[in-house]
This record gives sequence, structure tokens and C-alpha cells, in this order.
Amino acid sequence: MTLSVGDQGGTSSHYKIFANIFISFIGAGILGLPFAFKEAGLYEGIIVMTLVGFFSVKAMLVLIDCRAKIINDATGSGKVLSPTTMDSAIDYGEVGFYAIGPAGKWLVEVSIIVSQLGFCCAYLIFISENLHNLLSLDFPSLTKMHYLWIIIVPLIFLANLRQLGSLGTFSIFAQMANGFALSVVFWFDMKHHHLIKTHIKTVSFDGLPFFIAFSTCCFEGAGLVLSLESSVVPEMRNTFRRMFKIALVVITGLYLMFGICGYLSFGPETASMITLNLPQDIFPSVVIGCLCFSLFFTYPVMMFPVSKIIDKMLCYPSTGGATDHALSTIMRTCLVFLTAVIVTQIPNFSNMMALVGSTCCVLLGFVLPGLFHWKLFSRETKGVTMVIDILLIVVGIIAGIVGLDDAVKRIWVNSANDTISGT
Repeated sequence: MTLSVGDQGGTSSHYKIFANIFISFIGAGILGLPFAFKEAGLYEGIIVMTLVGFFSVKAMLVLIDCRAKIINDATGSGKVLSPTTMDSAIDYGEVGFYAIGPAGKWLVEVSIIVSQLGFCCAYLIFISENLHNLLSLDFPSLTKMHYLWIIIVPLIFLANLRQLGSLGTFSIFAQMANGFALSVVFWFDMKHHHLIKTHIKTVSFDGLPFFIAFSTCCFEGAGLVLSLESSVVPEMRNTFRRMFKIALVVITGLYLMFGICGYLSFGPETASMITLNLPQDIFPSVVIGCLCFSLFFTYPVMMFPVSKIIDKMLCYPSTGGATDHALSTIMRTCLVFLTAVIVTQIPNFSNMMALVGSTCCVLLGFVLPGLFHWKLFSRETKGVTMVIDILLIVVGIIAGIVGLDDAVKRIWVNSANDTISGT
């Protein structure tokens, strides 16, 4: 639940603040980090991951500064923030509207829609491919395509739930399953990395664009940072920045350890998803099952903001601006089918994550925060602050161009060999 500005409810514990930030940032992308290190090499990966983490923190903190300025300006002048919102929370889209007008809000919302759909596609790839890998001996006639369409049916039902509270119980179990599974995979990597006999790549500039795009995807939290800050009780918001920095340092360290250990365990044989490298024994199968369960119930949560944004965009004139339940149901069902169709065309997990990272995540995570902050503080911004804004914009644009070029090439090369309709 997103709290409105000035809401007296919210999180009042440092532990809960840290936990909320941690849970919000640890996603399925971590499972592809060992492969990303395989592509870029150890040294290069460590440097790039650290830099991406640093710039991501800077970008998300300037968004908080932007909202603070909007609140202060509106409080002093009584200015309306948007034609359609008077008392609602000032989210990322509202910051964009106040900074550069309707185009800013449109850019944010479209980027969120596309990025969330991309993550949903990545979840479908993970679930279908791992189920096929686990059950191929028991059901040899079923392909990855069959598993994809089998899970689509219940996901359509879940995506049509209008309240996230309906998924509350499943979400709790999903988070527990995710934490357990990632811990076991991490333990497995730590236990077996000394067995690798092959040469480990230290630096590979050919893999640099891919690693930049993939790591940006892992740190994509710009759309959540304002909600996370709003969820803290007002009297403790002055501590949020410090807790946020601590959490992101821990998360960056976890990303580095998970990626490095996974790559050291399997070397050149590291798969696009580390779970595909696990042996087909009972315990690893349980772990993979937990991850599939977690991502299955995370899918409708990721789809929820997409549906809400599109509902508002459509406005359904026949109902006087209210949401038409039947039309909304059709829209949500079509979105689920759309993700399935996209997966049939881009069935590789790492390629999907890199594509999302080099487009929407770069835009949301670097370019737009720098642009919005620069516009809002144009009369006050000087020296180092202006340099940071410009640096965020320039770094984001360059990372997006080189990452997108690499992602498209990888998708083109792999399209004939790595298809979900194959064996």
C-alpha cells in the first residue's frame, strides 16, 4: 500500500525499513548474475557492479529530493500538482509531471509498464524452462512451450484480482520460499566453487555492454524508492537515507558474492540461470520448485501496477471515467497473453533481462532522475550537484545505447537456436 504524504501510519522500525528495502530489490535478476560474470569476467564485473550500484543510489536519492521540493513548493503556493490528482501520494509519475509536464509523467508510466511486463516475461521464462528441466524425464513429450501455456491459465485468474491483499498469504509464502531457495543456491555455490578446473575469465570487454544492462536491471528500484520512503512514519523519514544507503551497500555485496561464487562454481559452463547448473537431485529440485512457486505468485504482483496505470490511461469513456470491469478484465487477460507471446520470441532469460535493463531500467534508473532533478532545481543547482545530474543523464544514455545494441545482437544470434518451442 502506498501511503499519502502526511499519512501518520507507516513503518517505525529500522529493522522493518531495512527489510522492506531489501525485499524490494532482491529479485529474479540475481539468478542470472553468475552468467553475467561469465560474460564480462570477474574484475570487470566487480567494478561495473559497484559503479552501477553507486549511480543507482545517487539517482534514487535525487528523486526523494525532487519530491521534497514539490511538497515544499506546493505547500507554500497552494499549487495543484496535476489535473487529475489532488490528495494522492506524489509518486514517480507525479515528479515527472511537475518537472517537465505531461510528457514527464507519460515517460515514467510507459517505462514502468514496459519494464514490469519485461520482468513478468523473465519470470515466465524461468518457470517454464526450469519445470521442463526438472520434469523432462517424467514427461518427455512436454516442451517448454507446453509448460508456458499451462501456467498462463492460472496466471490469467491471478492477474484479474483487483486487490493485492487477495495475494497476501501467497506473497508471504513466496518471499519465504524465495529466501530459502536463494540461500541454498548460494550455499551450493560456496560449497562447490573450489571444484572448478577450467580457466576463469577475469576481463572481457566484449561482455561489458551485457553486464552493464544486466546489472542495471538488478538495481531497478527507482519506481519503488518514493513508496518506500512514504511507508516510513514522518518522524523517522530523516533516517531513511542512511538506512537506504546501508541496505544498498549490503545488496551490492550480496550481488557480487552471489555472482562471483556462482561463476566460480561452473566457469565456462555457467548457464543463463544458475538453477540450470544444479544437479537433478531431490534437494536441488525442491529448491528450484520453491523459486518457481515464488516467481509464479510474484508475477501478478508485478502485473498489478501495469493494470492500474493502463486502467487510468484508458479512462473508459462509456462509464464516465470509471473503470469498466469487463473491459478491464479483457485488458488484463490480454496483457498476460502478451507476455507469453513475447516469451515465445525472446525465450532466453539473460537476454530478456538485458533488454529490459538497457531500455526502461536505464531510463527510470538514471536518465529521468537526473533530468527531473536538473529541471526542478535549475535555479538552485550549482557545481557538484549539476555535474551529478548531467553525469546521470549522460551515463544513462550511453549505457542504454551500448546495452541495447548488444541485447539486440544477442537476441538475433540466439533466435534460431534458443527457442521455447524447441525440444
